[in-house]
Amino acid sequence: MREEKRINFDEEYIEPIKSGDKVTTVRRGIKSYPVGRIVELTVNYKPFARARVDKVVVKRVKELSEEDARRDGFSSRDELIKALKRIYGNINEEEFVTVVHFTVVE
Repeated sequence: MREEKRINFDEEYIEPIKSGDKVTTVRRGIKSYPVGRIVELTVNYKPFARARVDKVVVKRVKELSEEDARRDGFSSRDELIKALKRIYGNINEEEFVTVVHFTVVE
């Protein structure tokens, strides 16, 4: 599995990331982000910030909690699931997702 060197976001997430309201991202599937590594945060693959990967947790969609949703900048788990469906299309409760915890460093 190749290690990711950037995390790409939709434009709407720039402000919540910069303000510290969004400190995680939920990615479909099992991804490899090296803990401690500095990665580029991008929109349309253009960098807008750099962040340190603090922790990576793999879980099933059904295991995502209200706390996971809040750290990801959403007001509820339902809102997070709706966003995942908008981004990835049909995503089911048994699928694995990777929750990447990060801290913006510049």
